[in-house]
Amino acid sequence: MKKFIILIFTLIGIYFLFDLAYYRWSFFIPKSGDIEVISYTDNKKLMIANDDSYEEVIVKGVNIGGSIPGHYVTDYAIPYETYYSWLESIHELGSNTVRLNTIFNDDFYDAFYDYNEAHDEKLYLIQGINLDSYVLNSHHDGFSHAYYGELITRAENAVDVVHGRKKMTLNNVGKGKYKKNVSKYVLAYVVGSEWIDDTIMYTDNKYKDRSGFSGNYISTEDGATPFETMLAKVLDHLITYETKKYNEQHSISFINSPATDPVGDIPVIKEDENEVTYLTPENLKFFYHKIVRLDIEHLKSQNDYEGLFAAYNISSYYPNYLSYEKDEYEDTYYTYLRKLNNHHKVPVLVTEFAYSTSRGVSSLADDKYGNFGGMTEEEQGNAFVNAYHTIIETGSAGGLIATWQDEWDKRSWNTIEKIDIPETMNWNDVQTTNQGLGLLTFDPGKEQSVCYVDGEISEWSEEDIVVDTKDLSLSVKQDEKYLYFFVDKKKNQQMPLYIPLDVTNKSGTKSADYYNLKFDRDVDFLIVLDGTEGKILVQEYYDVLNAVDGYELLGRNSYEFKPSKDSSKFDDIKLLIEPYSTNKYSRNYKQATLVNTGHLTFGNGNPSSIDYNSQADFYENDGKIEIRIPWQILNFSDPSSMMIHDDYYEHYGVESYKIDELYLGASFSSDISLSSYKLKPWGEKITYHERLKKSYDIVKKDWRG
Repeated sequence: MKKFIILIFTLIGIYFLFDLAYYRWSFFIPKSGDIEVISYTDNKKLMIANDDSYEEVIVKGVNIGGSIPGHYVTDYAIPYETYYSWLESIHELGSNTVRLNTIFNDDFYDAFYDYNEAHDEKLYLIQGINLDSYVLNSHHDGFSHAYYGELITRAENAVDVVHGRKKMTLNNVGKGKYKKNVSKYVLAYVVGSEWIDDTIMYTDNKYKDRSGFSGNYISTEDGATPFETMLAKVLDHLITYETKKYNEQHSISFINSPATDPVGDIPVIKEDENEVTYLTPENLKFFYHKIVRLDIEHLKSQNDYEGLFAAYNISSYYPNYLSYEKDEYEDTYYTYLRKLNNHHKVPVLVTEFAYSTSRGVSSLADDKYGNFGGMTEEEQGNAFVNAYHTIIETGSAGGLIATWQDEWDKRSWNTIEKIDIPETMNWNDVQTTNQGLGLLTFDPGKEQSVCYVDGEISEWSEEDIVVDTKDLSLSVKQDEKYLYFFVDKKKNQQMPLYIPLDVTNKSGTKSADYYNLKFDRDVDFLIVLDGTEGKILVQEYYDVLNAVDGYELLGRNSYEFKPSKDSSKFDDIKLLIEPYSTNKYSRNYKQATLVNTGHLTFGNGNPSSIDYNSQADFYENDGKIEIRIPWQILNFSDPSSMMIHDDYYEHYGVESYKIDELYLGASFSSDISLSSYKLKPWGEKITYHERLKKSYDIVKKDWRG
């Protein structure tokens, strides 16, 4: 009996040792024999194995994000069933490829394998290998262990994951038992994201002697920079690892973008004590000059490996210097992509192109594609279609829409300082452009939202009434996306309608002189509706733009010119698009670019309506007015906990504090009384349901033909 117990424990120990070595330590004995090439490049084409032959893949794809409402991407919270459902919808869209920018939990790979095994039309995978944002934006150079070493580790993990031979714990929460071999559906590996130009320059200057490399399958050409050499080593290591361990090879690339592309000369402005080169209006592109560049043409294949291609994240609105790339075609996106394809001998794949249905805007465009943000769902769909056709017409190997689903945990540069970053996943901030990139969105409510701005008022009841006068009643609702108002006019009152709001006891005014209005308590915001025209204004002391972005607006310190705390002046609510700037080489300065995000759009906001306008803010039908205001517009930094901005001038920036109620009123006359509305924080108990946007149908019609 004792020997039997010893034998059992020995066998268990051997099993666990084998499991550790095989799945976690990545131990292997190099294979020999013929190498199976799963995907490769042929001139400007991406090719993949299909039974006993190869076929060209013109990529029609989407990037799948890693988060759902209530979770960050690092929570790895998306289950198998959701992934499988998404893959079915992505296939119905007409897509043939999905891309992940990093390793996902095993539920994705299980769903991806099962989906392809059950369908004749396959979906291909582009597997990304990425670094944490901390490392990308920190002091680490490209050859440091935290940078290069981590890329090597993650490259090996990615190879093992797609071959179904890996066990690891993701961020101490994610499932990581990868048993399904999906390698035959992998079109390519892509390393990195949009690299930080400062890191590239730091690496190139620190390691000037590391500018040449010859590996097993990748080497560098003359002129390769140290950072390109580092990337060559990572790519070669990945190919070598997969070849030796699995006897397979795939196509490979690293991410590039317009900020680091090889197109055009890097401007150099010479200056000495006696000479300064001044810019003229004709060469203002120096404001947007690149300081470094990456070029995959500085890498070459060897030893019969053919798999290099160029991968670019390129949208038509970014960066601004693309506006100086116009030629006779008068289409900056077409011109730029044509230049890229003319430069590269290898295939060019657009790994991301993005347009947003957010309410907020963070970049303006002067072309047919549209701004970044502020798009209706129809406009987003048309922009995707136009951009994709341009990608193909310029000779590219295809493109991938930036995100399949909207992601609540995303931030944008011109709103990030206004929100409580750790809690972004618990509410849908429609002012943030990066939260509206998807073809699939998440609307609040388990099956439908608490309110739709459509003139149909069955969702409102007497319990919602906050203000009740002889002229009107005002009701209020809320959810994870908006604060809703319903005004029921009892008489045929002459517009405009005024709705004042008091959200903070730290400031406000009892009058709005321009409108000749008086309030019975301090007011911070004022909604003004007049027919189909509407706007929301902020009392100038509580205007976050003026308080925080003084240098970006006028090149001066906001706190030296602070307004009166009880000022009766109300400002338009604006978003910063491009800051005020000066340049020592220019005789002139460049004024800040702003958009009026306080403008309220009249329209039907019900997705099931034939005249649906996803950008609608208010609607009136037979004296019944519905309005929805995004939480961030009202200076909520985290509505899930009802945290709002504190006094900017006391805290020298954005700090927050919790409120339990706000006050509001409604009137057609000058004297307005305000009543209390008790706020209902939801914390982490969020509700939502999936909805395919109108843009999905537009892209599907084009991609399916």
